[in-house]
Amino acid sequence: MTAREIRAILVLKGISQSQIANQLGVSDAMISQVIDGKRSSQRVQHAIARAIGKPVHQVFTQRT
Repeated sequence: MTAREIRAILVLKGISQSQIANQLGVSDAMISQVIDGKRSSQRVQHAIARAIGKPVHQVFTQRT
């Protein structure tokens, strides 16, 4: 999925990146960077995938 698609699904589900960040004890910037593919964190990726209701491998496919 693209970063735009991930963000759109989060918005549709009423989940903010800040909510995910607070649950994990990380910064909002960390969530954004993982979504954008600029940083990698399995823990953050799994939390985002869980929040949007898709398997992590479908959300965070190899991006080019």
